Amino acid sequence: MKFFTALYPPPHVVDELGAVLGRAPAMEWTKPEKWHITLCFHGDTADEERFRALEGHEVPEIRLRDFGDFRGTILWAGIAGDLNRLARAAGAGDDWRAHLTVSYGYRGQPMPAFESSPWQPSEAVLVSSADGVYTPIARVGLRTSARR
Repeated sequence: MKFFTALYPPPHVVDELGAVLGRAPAMEWTKPEKWHITLCFHGDTADEERFRALEGHEVPEIRLRDFGDFRGTILWAGIAGDLNRLARAAGAGDDWRAHLTVSYGYRGQPMPAFESSPWQPSEAVLVSSADGVYTPIARVGLRTSARR
């Protein structure tokens, strides 16, 4: 079992991403119910004290924006909005990069331009992952920043 801290997009953003992927080149997509932004991988043990300390942290307005890849095989939707402070508070290292994984079978296919509606996550979720099943085990509320 592995643990991670995640932000989940709201249903309207999931729908927007699903619609753009439906127009993209065919490939095997990750399941929409698994779509999340990983703030921090915890490994085999969850750092629940550090996770609980996220309660009330401010989170900015964010969007999904365009696509990129890791190692030419993992396709992700990028994140517009600065989540670095929140990710560091969750325990992310210097190599952390905000993204939402959409495929593990990417082979360099061109992807359409994309930008989702903005949102501000209202909670962070501590998730356990075992045999491909994600189970939320704790949630903390986040403070949304003032809109400009």
